Amino acid sequence: MSAETALKPAGALFNRLISRPRPAWVTAIIGLLLVLLPPGAAWLDGTIAEFFDGDTWRVSLTAPAVIVYVLIVSPLLGRMQAGVVAAFRSLVLVDEESFDRLVSQAARLNPVGEIVAFLVGVILGVIGQDWTFGEDRSWLGLCVAVLLSLMLGLLAWTIYAVLGNRLIRTLHRQPLRIDIFDPQPFEAVGRQSLSMALVFVGGITLATLLSLGRLDPQAWGNWLVYLVLILVPLLIFFLNMRDTHRLLAAEKEREMAVVERLILKGSRTLMQRVAAEENTGTLAAELNGLVAYEARLRAARTWPYDTAMLRTLFFSMILPAAMAVAQIFITKLLE
Repeated sequence: MSAETALKPAGALFNRLISRPRPAWVTAIIGLLLVLLPPGAAWLDGTIAEFFDGDTWRVSLTAPAVIVYVLIVSPLLGRMQAGVVAAFRSLVLVDEESFDRLVSQAARLNPVGEIVAFLVGVILGVIGQDWTFGEDRSWLGLCVAVLLSLMLGLLAWTIYAVLGNRLIRTLHRQPLRIDIFDPQPFEAVGRQSLSMALVFVGGITLATLLSLGRLDPQAWGNWLVYLVLILVPLLIFFLNMRDTHRLLAAEKEREMAVVERLILKGSRTLMQRVAAEENTGTLAAELNGLVAYEARLRAARTWPYDTAMLRTLFFSMILPAAMAVAQIFITKLLE
């Protein structure tokens, strides 16, 4: 059983229906149908001209755009998780059959929990909607409300699929072959963390594009929301790597304790021989080697990311903020 196959257990509805790879034309057809629903509803209301004259068309695209976005990025996240599993295969000290069984069990989601998460999102969408539509826009209002409820249900389902998956945590608890000077096998977790953060940034950017010109620059609450949203990708990036960091930090601390003990023992032995005017032999050279090893050990990374990952994350976080500022100028131009 391959790692990617093991990540798609029969009980995981999200993997079977949402994150499974699908032909691009299928996603395109789904997106086209969702995008056509609001103008179709406006046509039934007889308000198709008003629909395209204002910004109603752009607002009505929010839910279809987010739904299609989730359908596109979910398979990508699934492949990143498969990459983490493949990287850990060389680290986990178990046989192939036991490893595949471990991955299959840890990646399994509770189908009941998935359904409940989806329904909770839908219910929140229903409760939060204004169902008192105007007489001239009853079909459009109903269409937008249903799409928004579906979007929230899908988002809640996605969050449950990500948070309810204990695969990465389980892999970190297995007996592992760790080389503190070679964090490369763990960088797959860093790449996965970056992908998750970029996915969130992409969602923020998409929502910002669809709300251009609607931001009130005088409302400080809007800016507070944007600040929180910008910081969330940073939290996602580091929180997803915390298990790896703890693992590598613990290994580094263990080796540091051993080296420091050897240096202390060697230093005392050296001083005793010097005091007794005895031949120190190669002891001084060995101590120098231990000190150099200690310095290298202190410099060893315990977070599985590199400078390129941080640079990508930084510039991606600036994008939504830059677009929010651009909205102010757009608003001023439209006045």
